[in-house]
Amino acid sequence: MKKTIARIKDFQEKVVRMINPDGIISPHGPTMRRLYGNITPVKTIKISLDTTLSQVTDEMYVSMAKALNCEPAAIKAVVMSESRQSPFDASGRPTILYKRHYFSRLTNHQYDKSHPDISGEAYEVYGKSGAQYDKLNKAIALDRTAALQSASWSTFQIMGSNYATSGYANVEAFVQGMNTISGQVYAFVNHVSHIPSLLNAILPKNWASFARHYNSVNYKRNNYDVKLSRNYDYALHH
Repeated sequence: MKKTIARIKDFQEKVVRMINPDGIISPHGPTMRRLYGNITPVKTIKISLDTTLSQVTDEMYVSMAKALNCEPAAIKAVVMSESRQSPFDASGRPTILYKRHYFSRLTNHQYDKSHPDISGEAYEVYGKSGAQYDKLNKAIALDRTAALQSASWSTFQIMGSNYATSGYANVEAFVQGMNTISGQVYAFVNHVSHIPSLLNAILPKNWASFARHYNSVNYKRNNYDVKLSRNYDYALHH
């Protein structure tokens, strides 16, 4: 039994690239998903492979809505609530928001005292957008995999730690996908498709439920559900 668990942990560390291998293979966990290959979308979605796109197109919104069985305006509401800026920064990199509490958790808090600027409790204020990559790069120097999982990315601001539900084999592939709008769209459809609480909330526009499972249990602090509702109303009539 000990040898079996040891082999599972070895697989989780080298193939699944888990930060903290636990030797457990749960039915819907990352280890099982890696054993059976990459996640594929629940429903087929056709997306443009044009790498020059800088925004999600109306055609993409319609295709995504069909795949998720919801309204295009509902998806636009998510984008409006998440993307305060362009999907890409002035240097052409995916827009990110670095979250030190994720990095702290993923690295077992080992850098909280030595690097409190990038590892510790959640930021009260995340700071300027231009500083996000500086924080990320500092974290990458300590633990690349944990760092990449500790940022939310691009149009839909999906956390790197959600790479598996987003349809990618590892966080490196996820980050590569964030370099194109089509890769971002692919990630969102997969992510929502594979989390029942999100999929079941977006159709009836249960914004409180969607906010809780997409943003965090603390969504009320920034009235995220209210923003979603208001942005949906705006997207529906414009």
